Amino acid sequence: MKQPLFFDLHVHSTLKPYMLSAVDSPWEDYDQTTPEERVRRTPRITCSDFTKLLRSGTRVVTLALHPIERYLIAALTTRPVMYALVFRMRLERVRQVLQRNPFTILQQEYNLLMAYGRQPDGPGEITIVRRAEDIENALKSPHKIAVILSIEGAHALGFEYRDYKFPNIRGFTYEGFTPLDRGVIRQRLDWAAERGIQMITLLHMVYNHLGTPAKAIEQRGALRILPNPIRSLRQVGKYRGLTAFGTHFVEEAYRRYILIDVKHCDHTTRRQVYEIASDFKMPVIASHVAASGHSLRLRSPRADRPRYRLKSNSFNPWDINLHDEDLIAIAQSRGLIGLIMDERILAGEKLLQAVRSGEVQPLEPLFQQVRHIYTTLVEAGIPPQEAFSTLCIGSDFDGFIDPIDAVPTTLEYPTILFPELERFFEREYELFADTELSPQELAHKFCFANGVLFWKEFLLRKEAALAHREEEEVKLSPSDTKG
Repeated sequence: MKQPLFFDLHVHSTLKPYMLSAVDSPWEDYDQTTPEERVRRTPRITCSDFTKLLRSGTRVVTLALHPIERYLIAALTTRPVMYALVFRMRLERVRQVLQRNPFTILQQEYNLLMAYGRQPDGPGEITIVRRAEDIENALKSPHKIAVILSIEGAHALGFEYRDYKFPNIRGFTYEGFTPLDRGVIRQRLDWAAERGIQMITLLHMVYNHLGTPAKAIEQRGALRILPNPIRSLRQVGKYRGLTAFGTHFVEEAYRRYILIDVKHCDHTTRRQVYEIASDFKMPVIASHVAASGHSLRLRSPRADRPRYRLKSNSFNPWDINLHDEDLIAIAQSRGLIGLIMDERILAGEKLLQAVRSGEVQPLEPLFQQVRHIYTTLVEAGIPPQEAFSTLCIGSDFDGFIDPIDAVPTTLEYPTILFPELERFFEREYELFADTELSPQELAHKFCFANGVLFWKEFLLRKEAALAHREEEEVKLSPSDTKG
């Protein structure tokens, strides 16, 4: 049987080689773990390096460049060496992240990617996707990976949280903050567009003066002694949503046909992005998410507390996950929802305990997501095939995640994920029968075709729109003919 192909809407293939002391190249297939460590969160393994992507048949990926917010490091420690030891990071890199404006770090990570476009000791090669045909051309060769570039967090462009003091460390000098004005926003988005960035995650873990984030850190037990980086939200009081600068950022991104990813936005910010996207007729992406399992109307205002996830035997109800209204809005925009492989985002702790004890299927946390999202969309009146086409993989591999035990890397995509999805669709075919797709076709669309078709259609539209805009600008330019 021919090995299936895979698409992943959110991987960090360059983050570990950029940050970790043990990994030098995005092609390095690094695994120094025991069997127990391999299925738990650990920096001692690369989950989506380019070699693993090729071996697994993951031939099209959206690769997220991501400088860590320097505020996170400044909030947690004044000793970079301790941070480097705990996370096995390069000490010189931790120092750089703490001292440099994140836009500097973003450019360094981008340069690392460009330097390793070809496999040092093999035939592997990446293609940076700018046009739809780039995807097709990459798929013609078994040694090529089509890489769609994205940026996780607009702080990476310099729009970072700034209402704090840098730690006083001897010998350290700190780059200043990027000016927050509309001209700089346009300049930085131009920089991104020129380098083929197709998508930007508006927020990450910290308020960045563009919009308000959802809570992403679970602090309980001994962790409560640490400063909570999310305290940056205290600076904005009760206000939630896009700022005036955030609204301008989203509008200018859409004018450049750069899509906005709403992962890490709180529900108010997400809703406002949907409204702007509708005005610009743009699809919305949620790149590495899960469903909260309920309507926003039924959400408790205190649902982001750890105990709500700990006692749940189904979904993680936190606002970092998409509520039913989000699912419908994204589908109506003809957008894309990438399901993350982080077990803490996919499910509540009681369900995860049932998985570990063997009481339920190993991939039930993922299956419940597919089931709920598809059902919610169909019940909202979205045609079955269109509803299912909204779904794909958005693993967040090589980010700071705790992977679901059955699928700790992309290598498990063909050996575990695909066959288990086929069996899931066979068992529950009655639910998906209205798509008029077979279980095998459903698995193929979820794992590959949905994401690839989305990007091909969007890039064709983008190319046509920008060409038309260029023609109009030529028509409006002053004539060279002398009167």
